[in-house]
Amino acid sequence: MKSKSVKFGTMAALLVAIAALSGCQTQPPYQGQTTYGYQGCQSCGVVQQVQQIYIQQQGTNNSGIGTVIGAVAGGLLGSTIGHGRGNTAAIVGGAVVGGVVGNKVGQNNSQPGGTTPAWQIVIRLDNGQYATVTQVPDPRVRPGDYVIINNNLVYPR
Repeated sequence: MKSKSVKFGTMAALLVAIAALSGCQTQPPYQGQTTYGYQGCQSCGVVQQVQQIYIQQQGTNNSGIGTVIGAVAGGLLGSTIGHGRGNTAAIVGGAVVGGVVGNKVGQNNSQPGGTTPAWQIVIRLDNGQYATVTQVPDPRVRPGDYVIINNNLVYPR
């Protein structure tokens, strides 16, 4: 009977020792967090420079499309006039006149290129890197302001 109580006592002592030692295990540190668990804003920082610039915008040119459409329409209308050589002359004449008219209509529907005012903002991010954002809307920030970058636009924070 003594051997059963020795085995039981040894087993109980072993379980108590395992339970006590498992409480001493330290937790692994959290990656990327400070002691308070705050990761910081990855797209936040302090404005270093704000500069108004002008960006070039490409216009649209619809005169080529107008010329082709006008020439085809003019040729079709010319084909309804005359017979034989007169018909051929009417088709060619209609295509030429239609092309000229279509070109003019296309030019009137084209939009010119030009420059648009924009803003270039240089920001020193919280992680030490620099970001430069160019945007058309006025960010309404100045050097020293704390900002956030969201969808390639700068906003005061």
